Amino acid sequence: MPAEKQTVTCESCGKVFKLTGYGPHRKSCIKRARREKEDNVYFGLLRRASSSGSQQLSGVDDPDFATQPSAGTGPQQDISEFWSVPAEVDPHMDVADEANGADINSNDVDDILIEYHPSAKRPSEKIPFVEFARGHRPKAYKPDTSTDPWYPFRSRLDFEFAELVLEAALSKEQINRFLKLIKSARCGSDSFTLNEYSDLRSTWRAASHRTTAFKKEIVSVDGLDGEPQEFPMYYRPLMDWATDLLKHPGIGPHFVFDAMRLFKFDGSTFVHFVDEPWTAAEFWNVQSRLPPDGKVLPFILYADKAKLSSFGRQKGYPVVARLANLPTWIRNGEGIGGGRVVGWLPIVKEDKEHSGKTRFANFKNAVWHHSFKKLLETIEKESQTGCWVNCWDGIARRFFPVVLILSADYEEQAVMALVRGVKSNFPCPICLIPRDDISKFPAQCELRTSDNVVKVLQEACSQETAEKGEQILIRQGLRDVDNAFLVVANTDVYRALSWDRLHANFAGKFGDHLWPELLRILDKGGRQVMAKVEKNFSAMPRWHGLNHFDEALSVSYTDGQKFEDLSKVVVFACHDTVLPVEKEGYLLLRCLRAYIEFDLYTAFELHTTHTLMAGREALATFNTLMQKFSEKTENTKKNWNFPKNHTRAHAFDDIEAKGVTRNFSTKPNEKMHGPLKEKYQRRTNFKNVADQILDIDHLELVSEFIRCRITDYDTYISNKEIIGNDNNDDDAEQEDFFHVKLGSKAKHPLTFEAVEQRSITDKAFIRFRAKLNAFLNRYFTVTGKPLPGGKPIQFPPNAEITEYKYIKVNFESVVDWCQYTDHLRCNPNFHGRSRYDCVLIKTQQQDIFGRLIFMFQCAVSEETFPLALVQPYDAPARPRLVKDVHLNFWRVREQPRESAEFFSVQSIIRGALLCPDHTRVGDYLVIDTIDTDMFLRVQTMHKAAGHH
Repeated sequence: MPAEKQTVTCESCGKVFKLTGYGPHRKSCIKRARREKEDNVYFGLLRRASSSGSQQLSGVDDPDFATQPSAGTGPQQDISEFWSVPAEVDPHMDVADEANGADINSNDVDDILIEYHPSAKRPSEKIPFVEFARGHRPKAYKPDTSTDPWYPFRSRLDFEFAELVLEAALSKEQINRFLKLIKSARCGSDSFTLNEYSDLRSTWRAASHRTTAFKKEIVSVDGLDGEPQEFPMYYRPLMDWATDLLKHPGIGPHFVFDAMRLFKFDGSTFVHFVDEPWTAAEFWNVQSRLPPDGKVLPFILYADKAKLSSFGRQKGYPVVARLANLPTWIRNGEGIGGGRVVGWLPIVKEDKEHSGKTRFANFKNAVWHHSFKKLLETIEKESQTGCWVNCWDGIARRFFPVVLILSADYEEQAVMALVRGVKSNFPCPICLIPRDDISKFPAQCELRTSDNVVKVLQEACSQETAEKGEQILIRQGLRDVDNAFLVVANTDVYRALSWDRLHANFAGKFGDHLWPELLRILDKGGRQVMAKVEKNFSAMPRWHGLNHFDEALSVSYTDGQKFEDLSKVVVFACHDTVLPVEKEGYLLLRCLRAYIEFDLYTAFELHTTHTLMAGREALATFNTLMQKFSEKTENTKKNWNFPKNHTRAHAFDDIEAKGVTRNFSTKPNEKMHGPLKEKYQRRTNFKNVADQILDIDHLELVSEFIRCRITDYDTYISNKEIIGNDNNDDDAEQEDFFHVKLGSKAKHPLTFEAVEQRSITDKAFIRFRAKLNAFLNRYFTVTGKPLPGGKPIQFPPNAEITEYKYIKVNFESVVDWCQYTDHLRCNPNFHGRSRYDCVLIKTQQQDIFGRLIFMFQCAVSEETFPLALVQPYDAPARPRLVKDVHLNFWRVREQPRESAEFFSVQSIIRGALLCPDHTRVGDYLVIDTIDTDMFLRVQTMHKAAGHH
């Protein structure tokens, strides 16, 4: 009987089991789900029951749930506020036609409606949200076992040795010495056949043909003196590289070839949302222009110069490609399916005699486009007629390659669009906004298109004199150069160009302009003001993944990530220093807050019609405040008339057209500059570096290809052994998903007496044992469970508990419904300083913030309870300040330390970052800018409180 008929999938958790092991697992799975539902109810009952007493307590659930998926982790406030549909929306972001007139009662909240492109010839389908989420998980497959996955290496050991020396960048002499040592000491079951460097080199050569290699061509362009100048251009044929992925059995199943529109039911209507490129408008439009059997093969291309030497004298010009119909976690990741260098453009040396002149700039642009055209010509014919490819599953598909997205900084975008740059009449690569209007943020400007630009060039060429033609080009801000992208069908370079959050926001608007303005204003305030702000930055609580700034004002930053992290906390560090009476500085703080809110909306991993509308409103607010600030600071002669001040106007249009900004961000591409620099410094002789760097890059691709096959092979064999185990039961389960997990366990248990003695000065531990006894007795009473021995729980002083100083919390983001992780500490000495992180906790009445004081696990009879002692921050709020309104602060107030409560760690929704407001003792501000999930949760709290 076929193997797949001998297994069954659990309806609750989706895991695969052999028939003989399914019964015990299914029984346990149903039991766990029922207990989880019951305990969620008990959480609320316990808190309500305790609220009438002198000490508030919160319920705990069964400790077995410490490795179970979270349930109901969303806030009490109505997240559906962000799913309402405006009266008028773009056609691509409207309610599904299939939902109009449908029976509301036939739909469940969160149901997903998928509308496929007509060319897919698939009817629309409605699926439960849980099944939709599962569909986004990695898909397993059976690898080809007819050949060894490490072939053409003669053994796995041979490949792993070759992989190691490639990563370590060993020289030929070092490899030969290493091989001699191994040969003299080798033993074991696997054969090792490499004897000298030549064996290794010949095997790499045999393996190198398994993936698409680089080609080199000479590009000839007429120089300023009329004589042709030659430049080397290196490239991988794009169609061949893409075909490697389409045939790859591990990557192939993740491809999405048909455009679709996605909708989520909010209880009254289906609401459109976008995330990946195939869910957005441009993918749909391109497929509509293809033959019925045509599939879109969309490329994301990036180009930017990279500094290879430490001082930037040696540079490279890599072109990186990604395929837009692979999911983000593959496309923006590393390894097979991720970004790959597919080109190496020539760099024209600066000529002091001609530098800065229009003719020389045109020449450099001509070299760029002639070179880039060599790369694009590898998909020119296929983009027009299509190309049949036998994919990984044996099915032949007809692909039409297009350039869907161009990811680049403004300087490269100007080259791609052939606009004349910052000082031209129309400096924006996307639209025809006049240079003098850039800082005025007009509602709408005419968009550039390839057809319109070609007409302008034709008009310029038809003039009687070159001077008249040049004047036409100057008026439009264009260059007289043939655009390379015209050779690719169904591609409009001006639609492919995309707003870049990294350079436009972090290293642009904030890093180059808002941050220097803040430093200027703080400097005017004097040393005391500077010192206070510096102290606030240094005292800012630490957060996993967020840079901490001890000397924020005295260090010069160039890294976009540093600027991003600064922007998240700068308002919280300065709000008590820059007061409303200081009108210029206070207005800048409002601008900074509006900026980070706009930036967070652009960072959303998924957008609905409503979040797009909210993002556009945030942008309008930011623009209005910036105009006011510009008018107020006219005397400083600060120039806000620069292109990056305008390009954000296209951000949300790009999201609707191409999906969320991580689809076209330059950040994952710029991360590839580091490895290229390392190759230059460690693996070249600093001569003809392009050949050497690209040779190593190709070998690394081959190595990744073989490593991927080995990993998939090992995984397949391992899973096959697990499924084939007849004794598989619930106790042997390995959970991949859990809500909370305690860690950093104390070496030795603590007695209650020891806990109370060491914390004798901390009011949170007053009557620690008595309060815990009362808490657990109430838990057993409310849940209806019999008390152990029929007597109230009464821990003796010498009873032991286990302390934990770390907790890992997995939570479902309210933005894109995917799992994310917080790493939280409750440690008196973490890297030399105390760290007690804050959390967002679910209670029956509302979600509250609190600070971890002590995490531990105790046992009652045979049942264990993972608990946390938490200081709640839910004291009655004081009147809201005008500053809170202007800066959109969510303010909480701490309960007295002696009012600390016990919570089950399962009631922790996620971690939170709070900073004290030094002007109001006991008040804390929620730093909602740490990520998109916290931002949206707090925005929802504001709506529920009537703040918006």
